[in-house]
Amino acid sequence: MRPIDLWLAYQDFPGPQARAENGMTPLMRAAHHGEFEIVEALLARGARADAVDDEGRNALWFACLHGAPGIILRLIAAGAPLDHADDEGITCLMQAAAAGRVEVTRLLVAQGAALAPSAPDGRRAVDMAADRARELLSMAQWRLGARERCA
Repeated sequence: MRPIDLWLAYQDFPGPQARAENGMTPLMRAAHHGEFEIVEALLARGARADAVDDEGRNALWFACLHGAPGIILRLIAAGAPLDHADDEGITCLMQAAAAGRVEVTRLLVAQGAALAPSAPDGRRAVDMAADRARELLSMAQWRLGARERCA
């Protein structure tokens, strides 16, 4: 058995085009776990980079969640739509910015991700990144204050 066949069997997928109960494909799962070689093998077997799960998320969205630059670039090259929004109106760029994934955010912008789209709440990716930065700064200030009070 080839490694891709073993991986598919271990992940309980009967083939590269199969779907889990939530609509997740093997390509989405491999992207989510950061498994570059498996992503390559699945694409070679015809896995669709533009397929979406039951929530409208594609393999690129999962790769951005994991933070795997090589997989992100490979999926874009394979035709994953860069500015696709999931069912909640969130693009990969918005998700990466909101999660504080600076490297992924930079990579997506460098690849041409649109900065203009807004989420349903009106926030753009830059707003989400700023919110995350404020949250992290606030946490750091709180920790510093707690440390000073204990000293």
